[in-house]
Amino acid sequence: MSILRNVLGPKSKYDHRLPYTYEARLAVTGVPGMTESYVSDTLCGLLERLAAEKADPAEATILEIRPEGEVPILVEHCLAADGSWLRRPEACRSFEARYAGHEKSGRCCYRDRSRESDGPFVEYVPGAANGKPG
Repeated sequence: MSILRNVLGPKSKYDHRLPYTYEARLAVTGVPGMTESYVSDTLCGLLERLAAEKADPAEATILEIRPEGEVPILVEHCLAADGSWLRRPEACRSFEARYAGHEKSGRCCYRDRSRESDGPFVEYVPGAANGKPG
């Protein structure tokens, strides 16, 4: 790995068609206003983590993180017919028609990124349960 790549990160991070990263936010059961977040440079890596954590899809919000802001991803696009989180290569096939970088050519634009994820990061927004943050 070159020094330049270590400093600047993967080349795909500079492709403006692609999200910078992905985030999943999960409501913490029984604690109104509290969420756990997981982040990953790839959507498939994020789904692998959600599956490993046995995250409930009904409690999840998935977002593309872009310089211009957060863009929601429909959770149903991330689920298999049985309701489980998609895994590669099925996830790739599901995403190729909907999300940039998941190319039909079989050449993933994210191949230079890590599929590892970080988290959970916990956030609590007081009053969020009644629609009045803070």
